[in-house]
Amino acid sequence: MVKRAFFSMCLLLIPAMTFADSPIRIETFSQGDSGALPSGWKGRSSGMTEKAKSVYRVVVEAENAYLTAHSRGEAIQIGKEIEIDLNKYPFLTWRWKVERLCEGGDERYKQTGDSAAGVYVVFPSWKKWNPKAIKYVWSASALPVGFKTKSPYASDTKIIILENKDSPLGEWIEEKVDVRKDYENSWGKKLKKVKLIGIMTDSDNTGEEAVAAYDDFYFEPEKVNP
Repeated sequence: MVKRAFFSMCLLLIPAMTFADSPIRIETFSQGDSGALPSGWKGRSSGMTEKAKSVYRVVVEAENAYLTAHSRGEAIQIGKEIEIDLNKYPFLTWRWKVERLCEGGDERYKQTGDSAAGVYVVFPSWKKWNPKAIKYVWSASALPVGFKTKSPYASDTKIIILENKDSPLGEWIEEKVDVRKDYENSWGKKLKKVKLIGIMTDSDNTGEEAVAAYDDFYFEPEKVNP
């Protein structure tokens, strides 16, 4: 009886362990949102959410839904509220592609601070309008991959270049970043949770156009040796 009870308990634990080690899906976009903003995403205000509809929309291609962004001189960010424990799920993965760069963009300066594609990870803070955030970007500049700087508009937004003008256009590229490590390297502190993920393709400073697409956002756990 004892052996049988122990074996039954182990069987019950196996699915739970598998689930705990599985990635958390943040967004893969829905065919039901085709032609519209994705459900659960919004701007900083109702007015910005309305304006975002002219920049972002879900499209369906070969039965796969993804988000497209077409900025014609706008700077509109959309975000989705989440709660992720970085101690358990430190890695963020997604894929993106850029069709058109905002020529002249350079994230270091206000007058050129546009990004063809950007993914924000925002952290809990008492600063409502300037929280700590990391922005991973596909830059229109020649800044090298891995280059780090801070936003000229918000000192608590750290920028990390993942792709640049030499990266291939029109091709999906998969990314994987260690958010926990990047946070600790930026602020020298440990943080437990993420509160929001954001997206922005903008071209207001350069006055150019930027066209990009985003898909398949997941938070992944650290690999545990068997």
